[in-house]
Amino acid sequence: MIRYAKTEHCLILRFLGEVRYTECAPLNELLNEIFSDTVINSVLIDLTQASSIDSTGLGLLARINNHVADKFHHKTVIFSTHPDINRTLQSMAFDKVFVLINRDPSLPVEDLALPEQNPSDQETAKVVLEAHKNLANLNDTTWLEFSALVKALEKEQKNS
Repeated sequence: MIRYAKTEHCLILRFLGEVRYTECAPLNELLNEIFSDTVINSVLIDLTQASSIDSTGLGLLARINNHVADKFHHKTVIFSTHPDINRTLQSMAFDKVFVLINRDPSLPVEDLALPEQNPSDQETAKVVLEAHKNLANLNDTTWLEFSALVKALEKEQKNS
């Protein structure tokens, strides 16, 4: 599950439990809305209650960081206390492009659930492809890990 809150200039994202590609279309829609809004200039990502996050979710994190770095010239902050998630983030060199903080942020804000969506298979495939492109382009480590998958996903979309 993914929940969110907005403060004056900040988007707060909270990932809970297992975060899978099926939850990423609503997050992608929220990001489209937020990124067109010039008021929000930073994003805090709270993974402290997440038990896992798949590569599509990681790709959306990469999209967030790319936007914040390009538009506002600073890094996105990720709070994570789960050892497996921390290992995954570090193995993909997220520590080079994000600020990783190993503690609970204790942010006292009311958050909302992302709206329910039932995207088509084509819409889901598009979100998965774009997320993996963002992930692959994040750094050399993720390029080596995901560029072949991106090519395969692009080929699959062209054939469908």
